[in-house]
Amino acid sequence: MKKNLLVLSTAAMLAVGSLAACSNKESSGSADGETKLTLWHPEGDKSVAYDEIIKDFNKEHDGEIEAKIEYIPRGNKYAYEDKVSAAATSNTLPDLLAMDGPNVANYADAGIIQPIDDLIKEKDKFVDSAIKQGTFKDKLYAIGATESTVALFYNKKMLADAGITPPTKLEDAWTWDEFYEAAKKLTSKEKGIYGVNWTLDYGEWIIYFTGPAVWSNGGSFIAEDGSTAEGYMNGPKTVEALKFLQKFTKEGLVNLQPTPTEFEDGKAAMMLMGSWEWTKLQDYPDTEWGITYYPKSPNGEQVSPSGDWTWGISTSTKDKEAAAELLNFMNTKENVSKIAAVENTPPSRSDSMEELTEWDKEPLNVLKDQVLNTAHARPATTSYPVLSTKYGQAVQNIFLGGDVQKELDKVTKEVETDIARK
Repeated sequence: MKKNLLVLSTAAMLAVGSLAACSNKESSGSADGETKLTLWHPEGDKSVAYDEIIKDFNKEHDGEIEAKIEYIPRGNKYAYEDKVSAAATSNTLPDLLAMDGPNVANYADAGIIQPIDDLIKEKDKFVDSAIKQGTFKDKLYAIGATESTVALFYNKKMLADAGITPPTKLEDAWTWDEFYEAAKKLTSKEKGIYGVNWTLDYGEWIIYFTGPAVWSNGGSFIAEDGSTAEGYMNGPKTVEALKFLQKFTKEGLVNLQPTPTEFEDGKAAMMLMGSWEWTKLQDYPDTEWGITYYPKSPNGEQVSPSGDWTWGISTSTKDKEAAAELLNFMNTKENVSKIAAVENTPPSRSDSMEELTEWDKEPLNVLKDQVLNTAHARPATTSYPVLSTKYGQAVQNIFLGGDVQKELDKVTKEVETDIARK
């Protein structure tokens, strides 16, 4: 029997228990000796690259293996995860399943995906953060083509006019105090300009962009073995980091109701945003921008967030070897470079990173530096869906003026309840 699977739902957390390891009726079927493979991936820009890759794979394996990829609309933020949950209960999972990095532990623990250590070729070519993200209890369960990070984008003219020079080397990255002082200097109530923009929502973004503030301060969200959140989520280092971030909203350095293009329209001088933002900025040629490193706590090491969508082989597949053949094909150097170029995100293979020379030049070299040197994965815990959702809600309340200790105590209680239920 499989362990309980807990995945995110639009209204509440959805518990899925006692999943039988039955074969997917639509997966790994065969007709005339040809193995049929199905894949699921959320809708998005990568579809263009994956369509081409799947076409090439089918051509190369004509008569032996035929793969078909289905793109799932995300709708609300967790519609894809809801579909995975429903498929797990009805035993209709695809052969290969895309998942957001933090869900690897949950899916692996539930028996939805299986170990792939002995199936993946050229593991040594992948950056450390990609391997760590796909690992649960010392076994590799997932691997993907791209990585991501969060950095500090800035308006060149605004910073120059204020006499502020952003760091250009990793070792010179601003401390949080230096970042705070820059944000104060750049904020102008008279002009309606905020020092920094950061997006506020209840989704995965909250833990993704605030996590490094906690980690670089020596804090964490849960024990390394996932056994408890008590003293971690609500520990002094985590509380201190969130109190520091709260200053930005309390003092009006961050707009609590920003427009989607606040930075692009020149209404915010800086922006903490994901590595994908630089593509969006190409549509705003009048905004001269740059990228500098994610600020660090003055008390700790430099850290940046990491993690992107990755692939695993479901336990429902009838032909694990064929599924592995496809997974390795999608993650060759050539195909990883192709996917990264379409998505404009850092590739997860170091040799692909070397091949895409634009990542060696300003401003994208900042993103490359972070992926290779400061990447920190989100917690690998089966309680991650509860942890991430409840933490996101708590941080929303904190940014609105809520008591940091009380809010994190509430999250801790929710996570402890979930841990006890497993």
